[in-house]
Amino acid sequence: MHVFETATAKELYKIGNHENWVLATVFGVDSKRFVSTGRDRAAKLIDASSGAFLENLNLLRGELLAVARHPKQDLIVIGGEERYPYIYLMDRPRNMKIADDTTLVRKLERQDGAITALDWSPDGSRIAVAGASPNVNLYDAATGERKASCQGHAAGIYTLSFSPDGAQLATAGFDGKVRIYSTSDCKLARSFIPVPLSAGAAQTGGMQ
Repeated sequence: MHVFETATAKELYKIGNHENWVLATVFGVDSKRFVSTGRDRAAKLIDASSGAFLENLNLLRGELLAVARHPKQDLIVIGGEERYPYIYLMDRPRNMKIADDTTLVRKLERQDGAITALDWSPDGSRIAVAGASPNVNLYDAATGERKASCQGHAAGIYTLSFSPDGAQLATAGFDGKVRIYSTSDCKLARSFIPVPLSAGAAQTGGMQ
């Protein structure tokens, strides 16, 4: 994992805290720490100034493919091959013990496929979950209740993001289309191909 200074693009340090591929990262609220997740099943808490490993936040279950943070609190949601989204604190309430899961806040329902995309709404009230299933589920972050399920994708979903006001959710995946949903009812507002290709470009891999 490489960490860069955003103003200069200078690499600050490189770390190898994970035992396998790192697939997702997110900074804490004050940017002094960050969490990284990957194929070794760990959500690792890292000191951002030095790259020092602090601790694993979770019990090791399945490979972790996605992580997102609450917009105003040091709470994260993680998910991956096990299909369950887990909400964890970034701060442990008491000293760590072996097989300790005291930072776990809530476990959401099992998804229909591996989880590859997560996002937290700007007001912190909702969590969006997507992955190998063609549906996007929206949950009440405080209770874990599913509030809506957005449909329309033909296959798996790779990424998603709430709009700044939380009123819409953008999703994209295997079928090549970006879809915009209303978060109040999961109604599809529009869909489009972000980079249309001509027949000639498609035959040459996009190179003209």
